Amino acid sequence: MPNPHRRFPLVLTFIAILLVLSLGACQKDTETPPVTTPPITTTQPPATTQPSPPVTTPEPTTTQPVPTTTEPPIATITPNPPPTTTAEPTVTPPPPTTQDIYSRLYHSYLLEGYPEDIWPLYESLAIDSCTLGIQTPAYNNSREHSNNYSVIYVTDKEQAEIAEFYNSLLDEPTGPDDFYDARGNIGGYGVTARWSDFSYHNTVYLSVSLPNSPPATENPFFTEWPVNSNPFLSDFPEDIFPLYELNLIWAETYTVNSNPPSGQIFASKMFAHSGNKTGALAFYRELLKDAIEYEERTFEEWEGESFRLTGFLQGHRFNITVGVWGRDNMVSINLIENLE
Repeated sequence: MPNPHRRFPLVLTFIAILLVLSLGACQKDTETPPVTTPPITTTQPPATTQPSPPVTTPEPTTTQPVPTTTEPPIATITPNPPPTTTAEPTVTPPPPTTQDIYSRLYHSYLLEGYPEDIWPLYESLAIDSCTLGIQTPAYNNSREHSNNYSVIYVTDKEQAEIAEFYNSLLDEPTGPDDFYDARGNIGGYGVTARWSDFSYHNTVYLSVSLPNSPPATENPFFTEWPVNSNPFLSDFPEDIFPLYELNLIWAETYTVNSNPPSGQIFASKMFAHSGNKTGALAFYRELLKDAIEYEERTFEEWEGESFRLTGFLQGHRFNITVGVWGRDNMVSINLIENLE
């Protein structure tokens, strides 16, 4: 029969082994978390550091802004400064000039051949009109041509200064008479001047008579003396406006003036014919029957009736007077053209 006391130590020993084993298992369980936790915590940081490069990679974010930030300055800085800096000096200077202000109101100019070297336009701001009139001996009932330039211009100089200037050009200064403020002869040319005062300027009227023999002061524009035809009427359209039964030219006049809005040119021929007033009127009525805006008016003149025919024919604006001064044998043809 087995001894119970001997079995007890075996039981104790068995219990002790179980305790040791359970303690060891407990110790393993408690030690496992610290051992396994570190690898997990050490592997987690790489997982968090790997997403960082794409986020922190400035390549996509910094490379694209660079073109966008450099392009706008080039576009905005380059065009803007030049207009503001260049426009101011260019636009500001012209307006103050007085000549520019008057050029808007006066469109005339000085005709070629005017002897400006002997009878200049003193301190002229603008020319209102300039005329060359050729008058034959028939007009003046004399043996000589009476031809002259006439000029009207404006200046802001005082009348005393104007008078001093023109009289200083004359060999014998003249005092003002009933009409002229200066009058005399220079190098074969007869010269006159007068002026009138307006609220903001003085208007000066000049005339220069062409000599009938070669003048002492040469004029390169005229080579033959006397001047017996108007060079500015060389292209007068006599094929469109014929001179009815021409007998004698009395006057040829060419004027450029500042009539609004852009100035005008007047080309005129006045002549005597060998017919009569009735025949001349019938001739021009037939000639102008297709004229645009044709009008006919009658006036009482010194020696009888005068007929004024106006309108447009083949691009020319005309003003024809049949019976100048009421005379039976006189006709005047005026052509008017606007300056551009």
